[in-house]
Amino acid sequence: MRLLAAMGLLSTAAMLAGCQITPFPESKFSSPIFSDFGNVMAWQDGDRPPYIMSYPDETMFFFPIYGRPLRSDLNLRSMSCSKAKDGTLIVSVKIQNMGADVIPPIEQLSGEVASFRVAALVTWSGGTQQEVSYSLPIPMGVSATFALDLARTRYFAKDVERIDVVVDPEQVVPDPIRENNRLTWQGTMNGDSPSCDVVRT
Repeated sequence: MRLLAAMGLLSTAAMLAGCQITPFPESKFSSPIFSDFGNVMAWQDGDRPPYIMSYPDETMFFFPIYGRPLRSDLNLRSMSCSKAKDGTLIVSVKIQNMGADVIPPIEQLSGEVASFRVAALVTWSGGTQQEVSYSLPIPMGVSATFALDLARTRYFAKDVERIDVVVDPEQVVPDPIRENNRLTWQGTMNGDSPSCDVVRT
């Protein structure tokens, strides 16, 4: 029994005598730390992914999803006003996507999931202001046009002096052209048939 154990130890020692420890061959995915300890940091920083930190996040594990920047163009075509049954004001807008890409619903800064948000700042004669808004919960296709009614105001329409409407006030949509995102009406309004028609020419 002792003879068998001794022979097993000798054969194992003989096999291990021919083994050598060699560094792992370097490649794109291997680490050179076995051969060169001074180049570890350079190797770690040599092939970092293109980190993109922006909102909304259009990356997958920090890699850009799209091969080119999205091109959207929200055009605020017109605005109008109407009176609700209780005498308050309803601001209506017409918006068109003049860009080359569909605007998908994403999480807005307000917490809602929508393609974009449109807001109107209504100013009354006494200086009171209120912001009413609407968020489009569905995708907006290329050249699509939507007519949207914003929320009703808290006060009557007869004392309104100014209305400022802006599309995508938080600038979440990749819209490089912002000159056509605003319309303003200013004047006096009839309480029985309010009108604030503004059409972009």
